[in-house]
Amino acid sequence: VQPMPQEQQTLTDASTVFQNGQTIMKFTKIMKEPGEVEILFGDNDFLWAHGSAPALTYHASRSAFVLNLSSGAAQELTAPNKGLWLAHGVMLFLAWGVFVPFAVQASLLRKLLPEGGIWLQIHRGLNTISLALFIAGFAISVATTNKEEQPHFSNPHRRMGLAMFIMAILQVIGGIVRPHNPLEGEKKKPVRVGWEVGHRVLGVSLLACGFWQMYEGILLYGVKYSTDESDEEAITIAYWVWISVMIAVMVLGGAFFKLRK
Repeated sequence: VQPMPQEQQTLTDASTVFQNGQTIMKFTKIMKEPGEVEILFGDNDFLWAHGSAPALTYHASRSAFVLNLSSGAAQELTAPNKGLWLAHGVMLFLAWGVFVPFAVQASLLRKLLPEGGIWLQIHRGLNTISLALFIAGFAISVATTNKEEQPHFSNPHRRMGLAMFIMAILQVIGGIVRPHNPLEGEKKKPVRVGWEVGHRVLGVSLLACGFWQMYEGILLYGVKYSTDESDEEAITIAYWVWISVMIAVMVLGGAFFKLRK
């Protein structure tokens, strides 16, 4: 939160009073100022917001409303396409928060599964479902951004989503054209070793980006639709608990079987 420059501080008669557990702010605002949206005697779009402490900080609770200064009538505004963005978030969480971690675990914990390459079938199947969800969620975001007439890939979340989309396609192509694993008793060729290293590095990078993306998505959804601060906090805690469990299983399980070799 950054205060406006002093030369743009045009409010007068400003006062802040703490009374009976409430913060009451009063001020006089010039209705028409250069470089600002003019305040009309008819309908005006306003924003309200408040924090949780008496300091200049992030306002977790906020919303938009229309106020008619002639009649005093007010109406709350709701940002559009809530269902579409919720579907986008659910699909991407299932892809990167559920199916991809399970696919990685199937590879790392393959010794717990029956022999015969079943782990590879599970790995492929879960990643295929994840890719389908990722493509669908990506398509929803592009279509909804078009619908809202907003610029594409204009913030870090959107740019990261595009980068992940490209990386995921490359990962899938790499999995399809991978060099064959050597037969039992044969030594791995350098090209196979290089592919395995690249596949793992790209996979870990995608997973880390996905974890960050999902958290950013929760915050962006909260800002766009003015979700309740306590609800947003509960969802964030539940999200990180789930992701922590997924990471723990992958790291600890993978390390355990690696050390047993």
